[in-house]
Order: sequence, then structure tokens, then C-alpha cells
Amino acid sequence: MKSNTIYQSLIDTSQNAFFFAKTNGAILEANKAACIMFGYTEEELKRLGGSSILDTKDPLFAQMMIERQKDGTINGFLTGIRKNGEYFPLMYSSVRLIDDNGEEIVSIEATDFSEQRKQEQQLIELLQHSKELHKKEEEDRALLETVLDNITDGFFIVDNDWKILFWNRTAERILGRNEKDLIGKNVWDEFPVFAPLREYKDYNTLYNLKQSVHFQEYYPAFSIWADVSAYPSDNYISVYFKDITEIKSLQTLESLERQVLEMNAKPDIPLTDTLDFFMKGIEEIHSGMTCSILRLKNGRLYNWSAPSLPKIYIDAIEGGEIGENMGSCGTAAFRKEKVVVTDIENDPKWALFKDLSLSLGYRACWSFPILDSNNDVLGTFAVYYKKVKEPTQKEESTLERMKNLLMIILENTIALETITATNQSYNLVSMATRDAIWDCDIETNIVKRSGSGLTALFGYDIEETMNDNNFWLPKIHPDDIDRVMELQTATLNNPNESFLEHDYRFLKKDGKYAYVNDKSIIIRDKNGKAIRLLGATRDVSEIKENEALLLELNNRLKQRAEALAASNIELERFAYIASHDMQEPLRMITSFLQLFKKKYEGQLDATAEQYIHFAVDGAERMKKLIMDLLEYSRVSSNKENYETIHAHDLVESVLNLFSDRIEEMKVVVSMGKLPVIVANKTQMFQLFQNLIGNALKYHSGNLPQIIINGKEEEGYFLFSVMDNGIGIKPVFFDKIFLLFQRLHHKNEYSGTGIGLTICKKIIDRHYGKIWVESEPGKGSCFYFTIGKLLENQMTS
Repeated sequence: MKSNTIYQSLIDTSQNAFFFAKTNGAILEANKAACIMFGYTEEELKRLGGSSILDTKDPLFAQMMIERQKDGTINGFLTGIRKNGEYFPLMYSSVRLIDDNGEEIVSIEATDFSEQRKQEQQLIELLQHSKELHKKEEEDRALLETVLDNITDGFFIVDNDWKILFWNRTAERILGRNEKDLIGKNVWDEFPVFAPLREYKDYNTLYNLKQSVHFQEYYPAFSIWADVSAYPSDNYISVYFKDITEIKSLQTLESLERQVLEMNAKPDIPLTDTLDFFMKGIEEIHSGMTCSILRLKNGRLYNWSAPSLPKIYIDAIEGGEIGENMGSCGTAAFRKEKVVVTDIENDPKWALFKDLSLSLGYRACWSFPILDSNNDVLGTFAVYYKKVKEPTQKEESTLERMKNLLMIILENTIALETITATNQSYNLVSMATRDAIWDCDIETNIVKRSGSGLTALFGYDIEETMNDNNFWLPKIHPDDIDRVMELQTATLNNPNESFLEHDYRFLKKDGKYAYVNDKSIIIRDKNGKAIRLLGATRDVSEIKENEALLLELNNRLKQRAEALAASNIELERFAYIASHDMQEPLRMITSFLQLFKKKYEGQLDATAEQYIHFAVDGAERMKKLIMDLLEYSRVSSNKENYETIHAHDLVESVLNLFSDRIEEMKVVVSMGKLPVIVANKTQMFQLFQNLIGNALKYHSGNLPQIIINGKEEEGYFLFSVMDNGIGIKPVFFDKIFLLFQRLHHKNEYSGTGIGLTICKKIIDRHYGKIWVESEPGKGSCFYFTIGKLLENQMTS
């Protein structure tokens, strides 16, 4: 688990010595700082034990061990012993714990106070020396005061009546009182908050026994932790102290981190409890801060932990979107960077949430995005203040540290959720599928089976296969076993292969063979060696039987198709001959009617003239119908004569064919850049000729316009021919492509009703579609596609 790794990292990188030991002093573990401090390797420390590195003869040692046994924890000074025999002072703290096996152990933290004691001693010596000099010269006293004024720790001197004799500048800065206002006054009267020193349990040691004392204490009046050392002499007490608030906060923070990681490592503690504990701990370290964690899911933010935020606020922001100006958290998640809003009331990022936030007293909010190792946003970590506030360097450092720890915890949690969901899905799929699911460890040859497929398909229970690693192979048909093993061996030995599939016959429990299909994924190690197979076996007996039936049916259909092809050829020939032969009697009828009219011109009345016109016109239309039918039949006869065509040049040729009509009707023709296609050139010419001809024929009386476009799409070419003619009602969109279907009387517009039918047949032969979009009175646009399948056939 990452939490254990981080916890160990915190110990290993600490500047203080850390030990884990048994209650009898046997050392179980020591960090690097401990080895450096005492001069031993970790193995030497384990062998020697605690009694070799501590002065156990010191009376305080026995007293502290008794206190730890009684209270479970101790904190105080002991004497350490280095490998070279050197004795040195230690700040020693220890806590009794119960490990995972239920055994009692102790954790120990030790800080080397050699330098500090040395400095303290130097100060004492300097003070003593200064006193001696003071008897001689006043100037020496001034020099001493200058030195003491400039040391980094607070320092003051009182007499045996606790009257202040000296007060340095650092003490003035830390405690906020000037020396001139304090000299000669009683320290307890001026600083009642110093009572812990007077009431400290070692006060008798300090005052009566004239022995030095050292302690750490929190002073609420000054909001600081102070490290205090007091040294008595015959007539004076020298006290020096330093502000260790930051160190104490860091220690508190490290302790909080350890507790959070320990909680996160326990599966019985819900994540929300761990996060709530973490947030409350941070709020205790930083007074006035309210913390919140939001989780990003499906692009929205949801509450993960906010133990101190009002429910009305949590409910209001639940499921909030991310983006610019979506509050501090929504913006931070969107930008993937820290967003600091020091004044909610006047910051545009909070426009949507300002009123609610201000009504609850929140005036500032800083948000940090929690990113995983792939730089994806897991959520946000935010802090609120009830005052306009900018973060201090210390606060930013703490919050960045918290954010990083949250990243580790949350990424681990989400990863576990994913694994759990995946396992659950796998189990559900195994239960739902009828396949026989299996998982083979190639190195041990142990096969695990799941699901109901093995029983449902082949009649075997999973239990009877568990103790037989050679259950499967003997049941493969003897004629298939060699082929199966050869394929499996070759595939597993090829490091580039990741998938294995084969078909064979398998013996069922009822003694019959089933055709099966085996599919598996090959899992390999970093060297490409196959170590695991995960797969499924499916009964494909029915599929095999259907394949046999389909093969027989396909053979029959092939024979039928060949017969139909021969019949179609004969029909096409018949249609051509019939249409050709039918034109001869039509020409005869037309010729004799014209001769009849010429011979008896002037002798016939108007009715006879009209009858002759009807007969000639009918013959001409019959001839046109026969010619169109001939063209329709020819579409199939030359369908395989495909070539590369520049559509732009082809359409130019069609427009030249209509040039006289275009000029006469003053038609405006626009043509875009048309693509190069593979098609039957004759049929394409006929297709554009019919569509452009219709656009010219069915004009509305306004200045005619024709727009021709074409472009390449994935899998086909798309063309369009648009006009501003009379248009078509939607009810007729499908009818116009049927044979002999006309929408107008022959007296309005000429034609046989075959032109668009020919167009549709041409498009069908080119693996495309044709359709129309139109509105009466507003023109029509005919769209058609040409498939790229023909292009692929030519290049293959």
C-alpha cells in the first residue's frame, strides 16, 4: 500500500531518531537519523538493544520507564551513549503500542540536544563571565547586554525574589514588552501566563535545589509554543526561551499524517471517516480554517468530506459544474491549478455562490486541485476563512503538503474501487455467460474455472475439475489434439502474440463430441514470456451445423444465380431486338400518315387534320418510349466498363450538349470543384444529362439557375444538382424514381417517365443512393452518391 510507503518515508527522512522496540528494550527497527546519531548501523542497534545506547544508571531513566508502564507515554530528557563512548543529552519521547499480532511494542523519538545544551552552557558561562566583568567595568556590562540582546533566543534574568534584572530584545519581540517597563518588577505580576513555570513540577528543583529545568509549554495569550530552559545560581535565575510554534506545528502535522495513513490502511474504517478526521485535524492546527474535499465524477463535483461546513452549503454546491468562474473549486478543477480567492464578495469567480457564502460568513476560499499520477483531476481540497485573507507562506506550505497526501490516499482508494468493480464485473459476467470461463497459470499449470458454462455446455461440475490439472487435454478429439498443441506451443513461444484462438472437438460427459471455439488472452512478463492464459470456451456445434447448411444453400443459390444471369442476357437481347424491330412499323405508320396528309391537303376538314396529328404524335411518343426502354435495358449491359473519370470535364461535356437551350433560356449555371471518380463513363454522362435536362425542362419562368456540386466523403462521393424550378411535393419524392411515373400531363411537359428511373438504376449499379429535396415553387435538389467500392476494385 502507498500509505505504508509514505509513512516509512516520513520516518526515514526525519531529522529525529525513530525506533520501534520491544518493552524489554530489544530494538526492532531504527531509521537513518538514529544510525547517524548513535554511530551504529541498524543491524548493530538491533543486536545491542536500547540499554547500550542509553545511560540506564541515570535515576531519571528508571523513573521514566515506570511512567511509561503506567501512563503509556513519556516525554523528557535522558542521556544517550554514542558508539565512540561519548555521552550526550537527548529529548526522549516514547509511546506504548499494540502491533498487528497483538504484541506490545513501543515507538521512540529522540532529539539530540547537544548543541542546544552547549549553547545554553555557553550562555551561562558568558553570563558568569559578564558578572565578573561587571564588578570591574560598566562598559563590560554594556558589552554583555549587547551580546545577549542579539542572540536569537529570548533571554531574561530574575533574582531570587523574581524581580526582573535583564530583558533582551528577542524577549521584547516575542512577548511584546519593553525592558524599561519591566526592570525591577516581579515577573509573575507582569506575566501571569508564566504560571506554568512557577507551578511546574520541577519548580522545587529549580528554586530550592538550584538545579536547572527544561520544558515546553503553550501560551495561549501569545499563541506560541515556547521551549524554556532555566538555570539557577546563588542569587539569580537565568531563563532563556525560543518560539518553537512552527516546529511544534510540524510535529503535530507529522503526527496527524501518521494517524491518517494508519486509518487509511485499515479496511474496516470508511474513507469518509478518515477524511473527516484529517480535515478536523488541520482545522485544529490552523485556527479559523474550515476545510473541505470535493470529488470530481462525470464532470461534476460532489462532497467527499466537509465536517465543519453547514449542511445547507454542502447541499447547495453538490453536483456543481467545473469551469471558469464556478467558485474556487470549480475553477481549480477546470484549470488544474491552485485558485486563491482572498475576497469572495468582490471576486467574479464567486458570482454564482457569493450570496450564500456571505450569508454563512465565509469571506475567503483557497482551493487546490488533487491530481493523480496521470495529471487527471480526482477532486479539490479547499479551505474557507470568515475574513478576507491571503495565505501565508507557512499556510501554503502546509496545504500543499496536505494536498499531496490526499492525492496518495484518494488515488489508492479510487484504484481499489476500480479493482473491486472490475472483479465484481468479472464475477457477474462469469455467472451470466454460457461460456466456460477459465484462468490458467502456465508456470504451475493450475487452472481455475468459473461460471455455469462448463456444466451447462458439457455436463461437468467445476468441483470435479479442481483437483485434476490434466482435466481438459484428454477430452480433445484424438484427430485434433496434435493440431491444437502445435498451434498453442507456437503462439505461446512467440512474444509478439497476445491472442490465441482455435477450434476442435471436445468430449462431453454424455460421451458425445461437441465442436468448440477456444479464445484466450496471453499475459506475458516483461521479457515476453507467457505466464498466464485467460479465456473462454464456447460450444459452436450448432454454428458448425448451420455453416454446413449454409454452404449447401450457397451452392444452390450460385447455380440459381448462374441460371438467372443467362436468362437476363437473353432478356436483354430480346429487349434490344424487340425495341429495334418495333421501330420499323412505327416509321411506316408515321410515313403513310404524312403522305396521306400531303396528298389530301386542303380536302380534309379540321377534325381529320386533328386525327392525323394525334396519330403522328402518338407514333412519335411510342418511338421515344421504345428508345428510352432500350436505354434502360442497356444500363445493365455495360455495367462493368468502369474507368477513372474527371467529373468536372464530364459535366462540361453535358452542358455543351445543352448549350443552345442554356443560351436561349439565359440559364445561370454554377459548378463547384468536382472530384475524380471511378465509374461507367457512358452511364455517368446519361445520369447528368437526365438531371440537367430535367432542371432545364421544369423551370418556373424566373431566371433559371442550376448549381452542380460534388465532394469526397468517407466511403463514397456525394453529388448534387440544384435548380430553382417548379419543385416537387414531398408525397411524390419516391414515386418519381418508378418506371413510367409522370407528375404532369404530356401537354404540359414532354417525356416518358423513364429518365429518373434510368438515373436510379445507374446509381444502383454504382453502389450508391439517389434522393431529392424539394419544395413546390422553390426548386429541387437531386442528391446522389457513387460508392468507392469500384475504386477499390480497380486498385486491387
